[in-house]
Amino acid sequence: MEAKKEKVRMENGEINFSCLVSDCPSSCCGPFGGVHGNLDSLNNIDFGEISLTTNDSNKIISSGHARLIELVGENYRMKLNSDGSCSAFIDGKCSIHSSKPSICRAFPFYVDMFVGLCVASGSCPGCGGDGWTKLKDLTEEISAAKEIYNFWLENLSDQT
Repeated sequence: MEAKKEKVRMENGEINFSCLVSDCPSSCCGPFGGVHGNLDSLNNIDFGEISLTTNDSNKIISSGHARLIELVGENYRMKLNSDGSCSAFIDGKCSIHSSKPSICRAFPFYVDMFVGLCVASGSCPGCGGDGWTKLKDLTEEISAAKEIYNFWLENLSDQT
């Protein structure tokens, strides 16, 4: 019987989150519908898409994996398989782990303009369990969330 998950919370600089890495029974690589609740994308982007920052696309292209991404308008995104999973997800693993996009490095964390740092707890089995992680040990994830958030803000600025 699976242990009941608690609400994810932060106490004394720690979050009741522990990445299960290769033991994770789930795949963030899709098909993933995003974290959208009652949100509508004004950019007309599906919440299942994996948008790439300029740094992301440059890293993927320079690592020899350009075939896995596509240019849509002025921005790149990961190509998706017909089932909605990421094209880099091969044999149950990310085939571009060393150059994975910001949004993937950030997951399950993201920044919400109303409440700040959030976690996609319903999509990540490492959330709300018995494991605890110091917030300072999530620097890479939080930096990636900041990078993708800034990417969207810069794109918005370019349109105004």
